[in-house]
Amino acid sequence: MAKAPDQTRRNPHSTEAILRASLELAQEHGWAKVSIDGIAARAGVSKRTIYRWWPSKGAVVLDAYVQRIQHTPLMTPQPTPHGDIRTDLVRLVKDGWIQTVGDSATLVASLIGEAQHDPHLGTQLWEHFITPANKSVMERISLGQDEGELAPGVDPYRATELIYGQIFVRLLQTPDAVDAPFLENCVDLALSGLSPSRPAPESESS
Repeated sequence: MAKAPDQTRRNPHSTEAILRASLELAQEHGWAKVSIDGIAARAGVSKRTIYRWWPSKGAVVLDAYVQRIQHTPLMTPQPTPHGDIRTDLVRLVKDGWIQTVGDSATLVASLIGEAQHDPHLGTQLWEHFITPANKSVMERISLGQDEGELAPGVDPYRATELIYGQIFVRLLQTPDAVDAPFLENCVDLALSGLSPSRPAPESESS
């Protein structure tokens, strides 16, 4: 079996050029026009250099994107919650999807689509983007259970899926915007559920 490359031996200048080139091409020309050939030409390196460290264009772009957003609210631990459960969840979700993802939502959708037929990319996407993005919301849900704001028997991961699942469905299957009213509605629907004993959240404004 071939030995995995030693990540510490990457040339930092070449690595930076490759990552920067991959994001520039994705943003300038769209996912379909990104290629290893194009990345290599833009970065001034050989294709062999890229393939030594990344198995596909998706892996390069994901690395570049995660590096760009690693210190943003979506990917880093959030300050101690300061409001009720709804206030805090809305803040976390808006900080992540308005401030961090924002105009790069199309790129995120492309990475998710590419991951459907690239198992390696799917694993990396799960480990380096989706799981960190879920963490703050899961922690706030767990705290809400401890403080009696939420039902104690609900799995925090599944509760987080009720929020993020709505976002990903809209992102991947509809032409509608992932905007502030929609994100608030995602939180409200997840918190109120469909029980007739609870008031339904207001429909998001059009």
